[in-house]
Amino acid sequence: MKKRNGQLGVEESIQIRTPKSRFSIPERIAMAVAVLFLLVAAVLFLWDPVMQYLREKKTESVLQGISEGQVTLVVKRDELAVNGEEYETLTYPQAIPVADPTISEAEITVAPLPEDVVLTAIGTIKIESIDLYLPLLDSADVVPLRYGAGHLEETVLPGEEGNCVILGHRMKAYGSLFNRLGEITVGDEIRITDIAGQEFVYIVDEIIPELDPSSLGDYIKPDNGTGAQITLVTCTPTGVGTHRLLIIAHMQE
Repeated sequence: MKKRNGQLGVEESIQIRTPKSRFSIPERIAMAVAVLFLLVAAVLFLWDPVMQYLREKKTESVLQGISEGQVTLVVKRDELAVNGEEYETLTYPQAIPVADPTISEAEITVAPLPEDVVLTAIGTIKIESIDLYLPLLDSADVVPLRYGAGHLEETVLPGEEGNCVILGHRMKAYGSLFNRLGEITVGDEIRITDIAGQEFVYIVDEIIPELDPSSLGDYIKPDNGTGAQITLVTCTPTGVGTHRLLIIAHMQE
């Protein structure tokens, strides 16, 4: 840029200099890495609460659908997964002893789930003492347990003679799914309402606070010989899941 100096016509050069950065290249790289680290930490910190919120909204939509007579909902197989969910589900033959002793567990294969999974509700489960109200789904597989309680298919249905086994995740978030199951006491009511609107009331008469998973098969057999029973199963301690918490109740006559 040039400037004319008064009447003399002398041109004076004016140089515009960009101020030098106060940080060296290594310092700038370190700052960029620090910012990236903070962004990743923020995403990880918010990830679980956001996933929890989305799962709860899906659960609410299932409950709303049940109230309107809609019993099915299609969800994606890989969406809204629960941390550690693979350790909190029961599948045949883990849940029920193999009927044919000539068949080993190694010979039983489980087909992979399709990308679109259909959730089917068989009713709702309500426990007022712990403010629990969830859809009761027809399977205790990985995907259904993300959104509600799951009925172990090899056991009897609610209201029938025998043992109706229901599973649920012991989530870390207070009040989420079976998180508060440990607060149940003997005498509490468990109300199951099926799709047709028929209600079955069970009275809690036994609580097993900490069961070794290897002994679970003794408690989840379809025929327990004690009438119409319901057995709720979840992991314990919360966030660890090394053992199982069982709530056992019998149907009110």
